Amino acid sequence: MTAPLVDRPERVFQVWAFTVSMGRLLLRSTKSGSFRTRVDVLFQNVKAINLPTQMDGLVVSVAGPEAEKRIIEATGLLPDADATFFELECSGRRGFVVAGVAVEDEDEGEFFEPSRYWPGPDGLPPQQVS
Repeated sequence: MTAPLVDRPERVFQVWAFTVSMGRLLLRSTKSGSFRTRVDVLFQNVKAINLPTQMDGLVVSVAGPEAEKRIIEATGLLPDADATFFELECSGRRGFVVAGVAVEDEDEGEFFEPSRYWPGPDGLPPQQVS
């Protein structure tokens, strides 16, 4: 694996949300007694996923040659300008996400509050109610 893009081995993450439009996958680590912050990891333009729904620790890196080969064999996809192969270490195993981009954000938001990368419950900006 290459240098981590996300290096959070001490946090518990969950698959928080996925939307078909824009292929957005949100992994979230919520506040807890041990952590005063919430961490979101967003993948966009997702083409393939192989990971558990709950992850004890999370390290995300751009896949190296060996991992790339495994991901190609598992998915039939090839890396290109629109598809980066991300390798994930979590819960004592390796998984992957094939997506266009991966970003991380940390804030003090509460459990279901909107965040920088996930503004509403369905991934859309919150609607004003009149």
